Amino acid sequence: MKMQTNIHALKNNHGFTLIEIIIALVVISVALGAVISTTASSVDHGSHIKEKTIALWVAKNHITELSISKQWPAAGQQSQKVSMAGKDWFLNNKIIQTPDENIRRMELSVFTDQKLESNVLNLVAYINRPQLFEAKK
Repeated sequence: MKMQTNIHALKNNHGFTLIEIIIALVVISVALGAVISTTASSVDHGSHIKEKTIALWVAKNHITELSISKQWPAAGQQSQKVSMAGKDWFLNNKIIQTPDENIRRMELSVFTDQKLESNVLNLVAYINRPQLFEAKK
């Protein structure tokens, strides 16, 4: 009689089988893999946005400095190194004459390396001749 009770107790046990547990673990691991991949992609995208934002600040600062200076930039190309946000940035500045003698086109590229291979940003700006804005006496 005792043996029948134990068999009856085993038949009424409603636990999970080994196959069900393995399938559940596979589903969970696939879901966690997708979450980790998405998180890594978001972090990478965030650092790219940060780099582009700082490069834009570097470019805008350079354009502003050139615009408020009393010097009229000569046509040609020049490169320079600028530090911002704890990092060195390399500018390639190309000044081009326009049909209007009082305006110059500036094509500015910002790079993260001195060899000017890792381009982060390209920007085009137009600069007015400085004396156009001097107050008349």
